[in-house]
Amino acid sequence: MSEASQFDVIVIGGGPAGATLAGLLAKRGRNVLVLERESFPRYHIGESMVTGMIPVMEELGLVDELEARFQRKTGINLVWGADPQPWRTDFSATGGLYDHSWHVKRDEFDQLLLDNARKLGATVLEQAHVSDVVQDEQGTVTGVVYKHEGMTHRASAAYTVDASGQNRTMTRKLTEVTFQEDLRNVAVWTYFQRFTPLEAPDDILVEAIEGGGWMWGIPLSETELSLGYVLPASQLADATAQGRSRTEVFLEGLAASRIAKTMVDPADAGEMRTARDWSHVSARFFGPGWVAVGDAACFIDPLFSSGVWLGTSGAWLAARALDAVLDDASLGEQALGRFNDVYQQLYRDILAYVRYFMDPTRLREEYMERAQAIGRTYIENSRVGFISLISGIKSLPELVSFDPMGMEGIQEVMQERAERVAAAKAAREAG
Repeated sequence: MSEASQFDVIVIGGGPAGATLAGLLAKRGRNVLVLERESFPRYHIGESMVTGMIPVMEELGLVDELEARFQRKTGINLVWGADPQPWRTDFSATGGLYDHSWHVKRDEFDQLLLDNARKLGATVLEQAHVSDVVQDEQGTVTGVVYKHEGMTHRASAAYTVDASGQNRTMTRKLTEVTFQEDLRNVAVWTYFQRFTPLEAPDDILVEAIEGGGWMWGIPLSETELSLGYVLPASQLADATAQGRSRTEVFLEGLAASRIAKTMVDPADAGEMRTARDWSHVSARFFGPGWVAVGDAACFIDPLFSSGVWLGTSGAWLAARALDAVLDDASLGEQALGRFNDVYQQLYRDILAYVRYFMDPTRLREEYMERAQAIGRTYIENSRVGFISLISGIKSLPELVSFDPMGMEGIQEVMQERAERVAAAKAAREAG
């Protein structure tokens, strides 16, 4: 084993959350090591972005490149609810700075973010497999052991970040995870090289399917459509037990749609792909010597394309908190505690709305009014509040003002967290 190398921060995983956090910290002059187990570019699902991620992309200096390389996304076409007609949300209706985001090819998008982290000064190793997380006698994470190019290495850092996605390299061992039982879904999807675009050709399609589940339609370019079917895992298991293939299940969902089936010829479907899509959240997003971001921290059903936004927002928050703690270790509990509370709140806001929206029988006004009522929506108009929530813009005031060093409101935040901890402890003792 090679001698231990010392870094300020080690990041396990080079996906959007890990690359964002590494890039932001490197930009601030921190010595950062990124360990990515795969070789980029690599295929990944999660191709439709929301406007809430744009401020982070601006800070990373990537907006012009995103604009030049990827298809614009201007809104969402929904076939959902008790209303017989499809309805549309337009990002420009918020009156804010951002009237569009992008549909991306994730192999290119993720490569762009990881290369940018390198450019900003992070040390990035691909095909580097973390084999062990190192802890001292008190349980504080002090670094990792990893394999790279046939050799075993050890690296130490003040903080190690789990950005390993669904692998949850550290959070699997260091904290409990709660799966949302009502959102245990799977996704089956494929690509079409020929398709009929929507009337608003840059929109994503989100369509409820009679009999269960929903479909997405993402125009990655004028000649490629990503089309997926998200359904309860139990429903797919039952179909498999009956001898039906995942292709047959996908085509059954497509046939039951109203709009998606008018966009493609089933005979043109490409290779069928599938992945489990289980919403979950870790009990803690930080601990002694470690932090978690992205899917390693939490994941929500992709109904509103919130995955990359939630991951990069968490990375932005974590980068600011870690930057403060690296200057003054005594601020660890305060800065990282506040990071944890804000990140958890973002998760809860989106989760609450996804759960409400999963009932496809309501009127569109009910969805909009519910969006207005959730959390701290800062725009009074219910339609704009709906768009704000599903585009990620709702989170911006909290993120923009986030200061892990600031004292304004910190006592209230800490008190709320202490009360939640006490309540959870009392519940465990009573049980």
